[in-house]
Amino acid sequence: MRKGLFIAHVGLIIYAIIHLTTHFQAGTFLNDVFSNGADPTLLMVFNLLGLLPLAFILFGVKYLEMNKKQWVLLSMGFVLGGFILTIPFIDGKLQSKPVSKKTHLVALIGLILSVMTLGYGVILGDFNLYYEAFLNDSFVHIMTMDFLFLYGLSIYLSFKTFKKPYLSLIPVVGLYYLLFQDTD
Repeated sequence: MRKGLFIAHVGLIIYAIIHLTTHFQAGTFLNDVFSNGADPTLLMVFNLLGLLPLAFILFGVKYLEMNKKQWVLLSMGFVLGGFILTIPFIDGKLQSKPVSKKTHLVALIGLILSVMTLGYGVILGDFNLYYEAFLNDSFVHIMTMDFLFLYGLSIYLSFKTFKKPYLSLIPVVGLYYLLFQDTD
């Protein structure tokens, strides 16, 4: 687990550095977000990236021995995404342990928010606009690559731990559902 995950993590970092140094293009996505003018599909991915770190924290609470370092790294995932969220899973051994009802409640809230976010983007968004932003805005480009990396990580971890891991193929929603349903 460690070697392949480590290689993928380093690959993401190298890709981001190469893209930003050779193809950097400033776009308007962040301005559009703050002025409420962003396309729903762009907002969907942006917001799902905000929900993924919480899911990985819940996953860590359930499957890792959470020490101070892992708490810090997983919490920093809200800002640095897959560039930092992967580290605890490279170092840590996955082992199921009981969690509180509060953890399941947080997973339920994440599930509801991820369903709403995914629905909003898929129903109201324009994937052509997203594709154009992906090609012309480095923030959107790296955000998308980060999202795809974390989505892949969620599938990988799900297949290592859950009884019905195929549900993790539903982006973000599946991971939250598995975290909510996972009981001892």
